[in-house]
Amino acid sequence: MDHQTAQRIYNRDSFLDNIAQKLGRERKTTPVERPALKYRCHHDVMADKSQDELKAELIKYTETALGARALETTKAELAKTLKSACLYYCNNEEEDAARQDSETILSADERLLALVDPTELADKQHSVHVWDQSAGYEPNITIAERAQVGVVFAEQALAESGTMVLYSNPAQGRAVSLLPEASVFIVPQSTLIPRLTQATAALHEKAKNGERIPSCVNFISGPSSTADIELIKVVGVHGPVYATYIVINDM
Repeated sequence: MDHQTAQRIYNRDSFLDNIAQKLGRERKTTPVERPALKYRCHHDVMADKSQDELKAELIKYTETALGARALETTKAELAKTLKSACLYYCNNEEEDAARQDSETILSADERLLALVDPTELADKQHSVHVWDQSAGYEPNITIAERAQVGVVFAEQALAESGTMVLYSNPAQGRAVSLLPEASVFIVPQSTLIPRLTQATAALHEKAKNGERIPSCVNFISGPSSTADIELIKVVGVHGPVYATYIVINDM
């Protein structure tokens, strides 16, 4: 355990010593050795694919199985692509015109803000808000609840299942991707990985190296849906009804 971790955990040793005593044995202080797996096929799925091939798999699965949208862009064109994606969901289908009070809430993740100026996304009929940690809980939640679109920066994307991996952090509250009607995920092509195996391996390495693990890791595969009742798929049951993945090809 590193010094930083020790500062965050109080009475750790006495707590664990007490548990070992109640179990009638000495406390174990050496790590448990991971057993060698006879088969490692979960590491072999899509392991030979390039980033371009993983992207093709991600887009195919997203559009066919998830019913979501997948767009490709570059760093230079990201603001234009993102604005178009936001306005796509801020369109009133009945009147075929933009809503007067359409809103988007944007993650304050520094990686996203380094790529996009929020003012470039706004216009007279479309307001853009950035998650503000200093404002506290209520103001951010209120905006997220009424926003048509929430924009977040994904840590990774899983090609096999069309899944976006989100790490919660103070600048990117969970509400940004959970409360608005539509979620837009920004993901660099370099972060595309085959499947859940690699995503959890990255978290394991963080823990092994003593790094702080996010308080919440969300694996989001397209818009919210369920097929619990007679295997009939229903979309928009417990979260966003729509989803768009924007892959940045030159990152």
